[in-house]
Amino acid sequence: MNRRKAPESKKIILEAAGEVFAERGYSGTTIREVARRAGISIGGIYIYFQNKEELYLELTRDHMESFRKHTEMLRDKEPLAALKSLIEYHLDYAIKKTGLVSMHIKEYDLEFKKNLKKTFFDSQQRLVTDILKNGAAKGIFKDINCKETAEVILFSLRGAILDYLFGQISDLKKYGESLYRLMLNGIRRAA
Repeated sequence: MNRRKAPESKKIILEAAGEVFAERGYSGTTIREVARRAGISIGGIYIYFQNKEELYLELTRDHMESFRKHTEMLRDKEPLAALKSLIEYHLDYAIKKTGLVSMHIKEYDLEFKKNLKKTFFDSQQRLVTDILKNGAAKGIFKDINCKETAEVILFSLRGAILDYLFGQISDLKKYGESLYRLMLNGIRRAA
């Protein structure tokens, strides 16, 4: 009998859950379907997760933490490069992980994940705020309200991603370049 190690089994379950949640949404997903997709027994899933809510939250947490770790590295980059990389990463992620991003948008009103979403947004807002403050301190950016500007940047990215998912933007990367130039026109100090 081929026995998997616990981390490998958990990873397989989370990958299968991501596929099923992306296809069927939270309410349409069953533990039975996740187990079938993972090639594991239903009981095998309950070894790691108490219920569907816990499975969904762990999947969401894992993706948010991976995203946060990647973007956190931008804090130490030169402000213009950091801002450009942040925009590119947000949009590339939406392209590469369309199903998962779509799932999170469809399931925006799940009460049990609201704190997790807020924590993630707050961490991204702090990161963008710090990038903007760093740029202002170096004389690259104008004296702006960095927190409000960070919110505008993140909301603009969210809007672009929504439009991409709804088919209103076909070239998200090109849109990201335009968004970056527009933001720079508003916040960069004249040379």
